[in-house]
Amino acid sequence: RNDLGEARNIIIRGLAPQLNSVTINGERIPSAEGDNRNVQMDLIAADMIQTIEVSKALTPDMDADAIGGSVNLVTRATPAGQRIVVTGGALYNSLSQAVTPNGSFTYGNRFAKDKIGIVASASSKDHVFGSDNAEFEWNFDDAANPYIFNYEVRQYDVRRLRQNLSANLDFRLAPGHTIFVQSMYSNRKDWENRFRMRFKDVERQEDGTYVGELRMQTKGGSNDVNNARLENQTMYNLALRGEHLFGKLRTDWSVSRSFANELRPDERYIQFRKKNAEVVFADMDPTTPYMLPASVGLALSDYGLHELTQQQQNTYDQDNNARLDFTLPVGKGNLKFGARYRAKVKFRDVTFNEYEFVDGDQEPSFDDLSIKYEAARADRYMAGDYWNFAAGKSFISKDYLGGLDFDNSALFDSTSVPAEFAATNYDATENIVGAYAMYSGTSGKLEYTMGVRVENTSNVYNGFAFDLDEETSDDTTGTGNYTNVLPSVLLKYNLSSRSLIRGSVTSTLARPNYYDLVPYISFSRDDLEAEFGNPKLQAATATNVDLSYENYLPNVGLISAGVFYKRINNFIYTESINDFEYKGTTYDAQTPKNGEVATVQGLELAFQRTLGKSGFAKNLNLYTNATFTASQTTGVRDENIALAGTAPIMLNASLAYDAKKFTARVSFNHAQGYVDEYGGDAYSDRFYGDQSFVDINAVLITPIPINKPPRRSENIALAGTAPIMLNASLAYDAKKFTARVSFNHAQGYVDEYGGDAYSDRFYGDQSFVDINAYYALTPKLRVFIDLN
Repeated sequence: RNDLGEARNIIIRGLAPQLNSVTINGERIPSAEGDNRNVQMDLIAADMIQTIEVSKALTPDMDADAIGGSVNLVTRATPAGQRIVVTGGALYNSLSQAVTPNGSFTYGNRFAKDKIGIVASASSKDHVFGSDNAEFEWNFDDAANPYIFNYEVRQYDVRRLRQNLSANLDFRLAPGHTIFVQSMYSNRKDWENRFRMRFKDVERQEDGTYVGELRMQTKGGSNDVNNARLENQTMYNLALRGEHLFGKLRTDWSVSRSFANELRPDERYIQFRKKNAEVVFADMDPTTPYMLPASVGLALSDYGLHELTQQQQNTYDQDNNARLDFTLPVGKGNLKFGARYRAKVKFRDVTFNEYEFVDGDQEPSFDDLSIKYEAARADRYMAGDYWNFAAGKSFISKDYLGGLDFDNSALFDSTSVPAEFAATNYDATENIVGAYAMYSGTSGKLEYTMGVRVENTSNVYNGFAFDLDEETSDDTTGTGNYTNVLPSVLLKYNLSSRSLIRGSVTSTLARPNYYDLVPYISFSRDDLEAEFGNPKLQAATATNVDLSYENYLPNVGLISAGVFYKRINNFIYTESINDFEYKGTTYDAQTPKNGEVATVQGLELAFQRTLGKSGFAKNLNLYTNATFTASQTTGVRDENIALAGTAPIMLNASLAYDAKKFTARVSFNHAQGYVDEYGGDAYSDRFYGDQSFVDINAVLITPIPINKPPRRSENIALAGTAPIMLNASLAYDAKKFTARVSFNHAQGYVDEYGGDAYSDRFYGDQSFVDINAYYALTPKLRVFIDLN
């Protein structure tokens, strides 16, 4: 999945991000999201990562919360010697027509006779871009003649700055004993302005005309955040771990702390509107419909100030982790066992205020050209010709909105609006204790791993019950505690040196989204509508069956085919209920629930090959894979609804030319559309449409001359080589008396080269004289003397 065209959340085997996990060096990354457990992958720069490990069949020593799969990001390890890498470049975006810089730096080396290693990296990427989109919601009360009741056209202007730092050290204490310190800091700042034209609550009249409300909104921020909505996300991870070998017993341990935080300060909106305006559909094409005012709403003077608001938001997530693993050779394999502990603290704090001018005469006028902004891309809007009338592309400028002094009570009256935030605030603690045991061994051509993992999850969530009519709230608390026993068996049979079969039956889980577990209640007795959290939700658990065949081709290639089946119990979805009872009143309500059973079946195909052995073709590499997935659920409306978030088809292809100094690649990625979220009926389901991406990149490596000190001589002696070695010995040997005088000499030599002759390290001349003798007093008693 992407955000404004940039990749963000992972999909594995077509399954939604909340069913997958992301770790750094084996530890789960906390999420700065307030609602879900998703980790935004674009927060971490590729320059910080050395290896990406994808696991689709989990072994018992891995955290179990990954039904689709797990992605482990391995940070850079210290190199064998000094390594310095500097990159720099510029990025051009055709939509924003902006050029921005990016670059990275990496330094690594070993010291103290290779006992200490360090690698440090830093990167920065600045991107100014945007997004054009149009969104429509349809009314299907008359299925034969549907119409749009909510019509939105949006222009986003975004600056996204990513900055990353990492530093890793290792200390070789002794053979078989190494300590590691690993750290990473990632920060992403999004400054966003959004300009939205909206036709809201459009209704069909008896005479066949349509009437709705026209709204023109500017989204921004205060002067302190560049007059834009700032989303400031930070992720930090610090880990201390060790690897030790005590005889045959290998011991691995780690302790770590990580946190994620999202700050959204001074998020502001100003909106003008015109009520009861007649609208007409210029085009009712289902994919690209067009709407505009019939008459009222065409002029700027038709609009009046509707709302002026500011919001503050802070979301925080901290994990403290500890784990201990032991590996012991047993028979023809290894017995591995261990335990882990994770303690999580999370909260979300939001405030929302409305503002009114103390002096009504100070209110801005929508036709005041001095504070106006015209949608800059109206003449080249990528989504279509939606800015089709003058007022529809006119907005209050972000600079005017950002310059308003809301802290000045002489200018503004401020009113808190708890209906906008009371039910969204919460704090939570979550503790996970896990233990496992597994045995990995071989029997002829068969390699196998079998074991069991046990995880206990306990949590406490505190939220609020908010009465929308009375604007009152009460504290609520919900607790949960459950234990999962997760057995697994993984097999690999080597048919030959180039082909094998893999098979596995594994057990995994997916914990509920954070906000779903909050015991929040938001209800209105007047409207008889309500939303509820569910602290009693259980984790979804899956039994996964995998079978695959792999054939490694002689000329660097791979052909593989596999099938998989997943039976997911207690899958989680949002249910719309027409008769939900709360405190004696029946509501139309929405609440997250555990479903009964979902099944997922899939087919995976992959082909990878170097296309030739010589000439141009030997540098051409082709990589393709495809995943075909089908899913069914029970307990949601009927028996055959697809599991939400599951893409039926995933396609990836890449053609690369890889030579010594030049690399080029063309990549294609496609995901077929799928149900993203269930509604109360099929018409209310929310869908992700088809997505296709083409990526083209090329690298030309040009050697940069570096001034090196000239070689001092072609005849420098080999370090560590003594030019002269002398040895002599004179001995007297009788029956009862023996004496010996020995002499040894080594001439001085170069022990280690320096940058020049003055910096070479030398061993000086060495001479030794040794005198020893003994006398036998009796056959069993001797006297010795030895002088050096």
